[in-house]
Amino acid sequence: MTNKERVLKTLAFERTDHTPFAVLNGQMWIAAQNGLTMAGLLDLPDAGARLLVDTYREIGTEIMTSGCAAAWPMMEAMGGRVEMDVLSAEILARPLKSLDEIRGFDVKTVIADMRKDHYYQRTLIQMGKMRELVGDETMIGGGFFGPFTMAAQMLGVENFLVEMIDGEEEDVRQAIDFAAEIVIAYLEDLTARGLDLITVPEPVASGDLISPSYYETFVLPADRKVKERLADRCPYFLTHICGRTDRLVPIVANAGFDVFSVDSIDMVRAQEDSAGRCALFGNLSPAGILAAKSADEVYEISKTLCEQMKPYGGFILAPGCDLSPNIPLENLRAMARAARDS
Repeated sequence: MTNKERVLKTLAFERTDHTPFAVLNGQMWIAAQNGLTMAGLLDLPDAGARLLVDTYREIGTEIMTSGCAAAWPMMEAMGGRVEMDVLSAEILARPLKSLDEIRGFDVKTVIADMRKDHYYQRTLIQMGKMRELVGDETMIGGGFFGPFTMAAQMLGVENFLVEMIDGEEEDVRQAIDFAAEIVIAYLEDLTARGLDLITVPEPVASGDLISPSYYETFVLPADRKVKERLADRCPYFLTHICGRTDRLVPIVANAGFDVFSVDSIDMVRAQEDSAGRCALFGNLSPAGILAAKSADEVYEISKTLCEQMKPYGGFILAPGCDLSPNIPLENLRAMARAARDS
């Protein structure tokens, strides 16, 4: 059974030879392990494809990822300023000072300008070359931010959430819809180069930041739009939300998404709430477990979680969020070993 076959059977709640293991992203971690910034990774002759593939294989992950730099060119296409030559790109100037300024931008022009950006083009090269290297053996996930989080990044998260609560709802919706078109265009470009698992992280939709009702009102419709528009190109869709998302599990499960990547929640309860409608992906804490425990401890924690989830099916062992640079390789390999033993 190939990695891809194992993952697809898991998404269909079918029996597999062992529990799949994956990481949500890992590109920043891989760059850091090799003394590179994200810009440095993308500026390698093959845009970092060989380094990513080799490292994902060394870790033992059964899903690889590409494309984590694409949000930043959009910011600059709208007049913002971004520093790429750091470990994780940093927004130095936001493109919007208020949400109503979005009316001054033409989304097609922004997309066209974004597609001309050097690092955007390098990201597409990376995806294509990774697909050449892995063939059809392993799924490649890609994406960066979902529409809600992308819109929040245009203005700044705190200011955006204030606007959502106290501002004009139409301005919020217009900014999210604008961002959705950019996300869709980017994912169209990635799928054309081999992407076969759409990943749409919505960290600003964390249960620590917004309520389930706000999620259903503002986040879910835009994420569904992304999935529906791309369904013919790539039918498999993963969404990730940080923090406590217990109350979102039934909502996401009913949304028709294939995978919900989760963080600080009770996984057994979450699987009961998803009731075979949506696979779960998670949820070892990058800071509290993977960076703090020994490899033996990580193995035992991972093995226990896999055994707890086995009766339900539809489970992929993974960190609860992206990898921090201080996580030891041996701890990730311990997770992979625990999954293979389950």
